[in-house]
Amino acid sequence: MSIRRLFILAVAVTGFTAAAYAIGRRTRQLEKRQLKQDLRAWEDEGGNLAPSETPTVGPAVAAA
Repeated sequence: MSIRRLFILAVAVTGFTAAAYAIGRRTRQLEKRQLKQDLRAWEDEGGNLAPSETPTVGPAVAAA
């Protein structure tokens, strides 16, 4: 291979890698934004992230 072809190949691979990274980053940002909106809507409907005051009781163990 000539130097010119190797250079073109390197530029193409670099461009593809940059595009894939940008698309992945954009997708993560959209997912985070959607999660924040869903959480805000859930809290507006009465959802609560704080743990409850009463301890949860596990299933009763049957004595044989």
